[in-house]
Amino acid sequence: MAKEMEISVKELEKELIEFLDTRSTESGGKSEKPGCNQIHGTASALGTCIDNKPWVTPIDFYADGLTIWCAGEPGGKIANIMRNPNVSIGIYEPVDHSREQKSLQVWGTASLINKKNDPGKFNKRIAAFGIDEALMGTIEELVQTGQIPQGQEEAYYEKLISLFNLIKVTPEKMVLVHIRPRHISLKEDMGAWQGHFKIAIRILWMGIKVRSKVSNKVYLKQVLLFTRL
Repeated sequence: MAKEMEISVKELEKELIEFLDTRSTESGGKSEKPGCNQIHGTASALGTCIDNKPWVTPIDFYADGLTIWCAGEPGGKIANIMRNPNVSIGIYEPVDHSREQKSLQVWGTASLINKKNDPGKFNKRIAAFGIDEALMGTIEELVQTGQIPQGQEEAYYEKLISLFNLIKVTPEKMVLVHIRPRHISLKEDMGAWQGHFKIAIRILWMGIKVRSKVSNKVYLKQVLLFTRL
């Protein structure tokens, strides 16, 4: 049995942005000691593909509204994006049937930003995401363990950051799956509907089509699926 429910575009955007904001990796501020100081978020995986060969990379993500950013060193994901910008992202946590859980699937277009093609935007973003401080803290840790000569920190930083790419993912479709265990009532979400359900999965579907550089039109579909006890 399925029941359709309506939700406004603003409500949908708010829920999606809240999901991303509360699960994204965040800056740890000024690095006070050796090591990465990022506040790592929920597990995520970036999917790329070339020549019908998929490639999935576990990766941190950073949220900026509905736009998702990742950072990556040279490798398969960067090479694939250069040839095929169509990507997908999964954001999730280990399944726990004792509590409410949400996960997100994203399909979109990726673009690469680095020190060569857009140094101003690149430097601004890595500072905002705290990547610069985290990288310097990691280098200082390598100095302490003797893997990098002391006094070479800045040179190593410049070398490593020059290899970095920021991956900007502009979403075209986002599916938010919301699972609730049977002991939690769903009547708040279902309006006049009374009762309890074994598992509810709410899927929010949003496609974004850019009409111009200054305006988007959002198309919205939401479905609520449930199983009775």
